Amino acid sequence: MAEAQSKLDILAQAAAAFTAGDARQAADLLEPALASHPDDAELICSLAYALSRLDRLDLAADRFDDAARLRPNDIAVLRDAGSVNLKAGRLESALMHFRAAYRASNNDLALLGRIVDVLLRLKRAGQALALIDGTVALAPRVAPLHYLRGIVLGAQGQHRQEKAAYETALKLDPRLLDAHTNLGVLARDEQRFQDALRHFKQALAIDSDHAGARNNRAQTNLLLGQYTHGWRDYEWRWRDGVQTMPFSGAPWLGESSLQGKTLLVHAEQGLGDTLQFSRYVAALPNQADRVIFLVQAPLLTLLQANLPGVTVISQNDEVPVFDRHTPLLSLPLALSRHSAEPWPLTHTLQADAARTQAWAEYLGPKGARPRIGLAWSGSASHQDDHNRSIPFEVLSPLLDVPADFISLQKDVRDDDLAAIERWRAGNPAATLRLTGAELNDFADSAALAANLDLIITVDTSAAHLAGSLGRPTWLLLPAMPDWRWQLNRSDTPWYPSMTLHRRGQDWSELLQTLREKLRASA
Repeated sequence: MAEAQSKLDILAQAAAAFTAGDARQAADLLEPALASHPDDAELICSLAYALSRLDRLDLAADRFDDAARLRPNDIAVLRDAGSVNLKAGRLESALMHFRAAYRASNNDLALLGRIVDVLLRLKRAGQALALIDGTVALAPRVAPLHYLRGIVLGAQGQHRQEKAAYETALKLDPRLLDAHTNLGVLARDEQRFQDALRHFKQALAIDSDHAGARNNRAQTNLLLGQYTHGWRDYEWRWRDGVQTMPFSGAPWLGESSLQGKTLLVHAEQGLGDTLQFSRYVAALPNQADRVIFLVQAPLLTLLQANLPGVTVISQNDEVPVFDRHTPLLSLPLALSRHSAEPWPLTHTLQADAARTQAWAEYLGPKGARPRIGLAWSGSASHQDDHNRSIPFEVLSPLLDVPADFISLQKDVRDDDLAAIERWRAGNPAATLRLTGAELNDFADSAALAANLDLIITVDTSAAHLAGSLGRPTWLLLPAMPDWRWQLNRSDTPWYPSMTLHRRGQDWSELLQTLREKLRASA
């Protein structure tokens, strides 16, 4: 009885710590208890939630896998096991858990949506469509099924059928908010912006708190340069289920003085976002007693050296005590009383001199040929990867110019490595140096970039690094870019050294134009 009470006490203390926002203390309490009771499902579940809050995703996913084995009919555990495995990039495990939860739930449509999402991430759109079509055949008048069918058709590039599926869903249920929202997204992607805003307005007329409509309206307004409206709506990104606020308490959004207070700014989204919006952090030491900037580990050394007056720490470090916190991409709103327009890059990042010299020696004596840095793909898990990355086989004609090409990519995909070997075999005089093994962090990447004459990159962190360093940069964009690059312009207020080049129907025509431009300047 005493042992049972002890376990209950630990669970209660861990729950109180978790509720208070101290997931680390909760984990510290639960880990030794679980070591004594390795098959206790309640302890395993509690530790899994604490680890997931700490972003220790692989360990959290392991614990959730254990919990799912012990509680194979617990829908909540199976659902959360799927969610954390998905965050950890363990897609097959996520799919298994979501399927088990779907079966146990008597066909919950929200869980069916999670299954479809994972199948699409696994590039199994055909399987997803077969699953949905089979379900629609059994329940043809269920509006959300037609909505899910539209999502799958959109992933397959069948946009006319996608639009028809959403419209069918709305005929069955005119208040299906997600269908209104996705029609808006589809219209935006087709550059029918007034239609897009009309669809978002229709969704918000039904529910003014619909996060998906708010967030997509924000991105549409930001794309169109309507920053005052855009930044305000962009705060709804925390409510649409894609991102989770990592700290408790309302974030600071510029509504009050920071005098005598410590402000924690925490990075969100990708490495490129952190580089792009770090310019706002530099303005905060004049407002707060102390500013702590929590960044991704690969950026730590570079940003520590470039943000005087700011305490830059890694996401692997323990977070010091703070009074207020704010997400990094909320700073344009919090500081919008100065200007809602993108803040200019008043101070370029500086690469470390010693590392820059080391890279100069690594590259060897520079000849007459220009040195051109390349980054042709970003994260394969990015939801828009198929749109913004370029397979090396498609990119390779660009390299048919008298220049020395150096990869800025830490990781090169297996398909691209094979394409590079084929390209080298057919072009023995051409040069491309793969430097990924030597790139320890972004301080190394910055030092390498400082030795280059031009950087050509797709929309990934290499673009933001090059722009932040003030290096001459050609950014290759899809026809419908991310909102920050706007439309129909070759420059950007974010980076004065950057030139934007936009794709038409495919990459080939743009790459041919750029190849001719490189040849003319050689």
